[in-house]
Amino acid sequence: MSRRPSLTRSNLRDSILVLSSISACFCPVSSLRIGISLGLLACGCFLHLLVKGVLIRNTVLCREGIYRFTRHPYYTANYLIDTGFCLLGGNTYLVLAYPFLFFWAYGPTLRKEEGYLTSVYGDQYVHYSHTTAQVLPDPQSVSRWKEFLGGFLISRISYREWARITRFCMAAAVILLLHDVRAEGIGELSLHPQDYDGLFFLALIALFSALELLLLLKRKASPPGRRAMVVRRGL
Repeated sequence: MSRRPSLTRSNLRDSILVLSSISACFCPVSSLRIGISLGLLACGCFLHLLVKGVLIRNTVLCREGIYRFTRHPYYTANYLIDTGFCLLGGNTYLVLAYPFLFFWAYGPTLRKEEGYLTSVYGDQYVHYSHTTAQVLPDPQSVSRWKEFLGGFLISRISYREWARITRFCMAAAVILLLHDVRAEGIGELSLHPQDYDGLFFLALIALFSALELLLLLKRKASPPGRRAMVVRRGL
């Protein structure tokens, strides 16, 4: 009986969010670092939605648009998002460790998925794997930038995916709030007009939480056909 790995792609994100939040309570972060981390988060979220707008699961082998850059662009998006959270937490050691944690957690999934796709699509997928990077784009992949939006349809993006993006935004606001409280003290959360930073982050957290709840309710209320509209391989 094979032993299930302790770190998987399903719990890596939660681990990164917890560690980044703890780091924010102790590690200072510069404005430049915050800007870079938010930029990575924005790029990752955009890529996340772009993938879902091209994805046709278990029907065809997607090789157009964003799938011309990497074979697993959804995982590329996760890499950018998690790296953004690591940077935002302010712990340099976590940033350095993340690439190893990523391939440790995602390695089994990548092997299993690529084995399945090879068994289904045969030489078609083998050729695709030889000409397209796996997770991180290479110079050959980047040269196809003109095809970036190929095959994208916004109607394929489910309410669940939009809710996931708002959750990422809320998590970033929580980490920024923890940085602010660490630097200014718990009094930053008072209603005094001068303590606007803490109140601003609290307002963002409330806003994104409300948006996520609204999107999840819309998903629950939508017809089954709308929820099943997004249909490619199991990512």
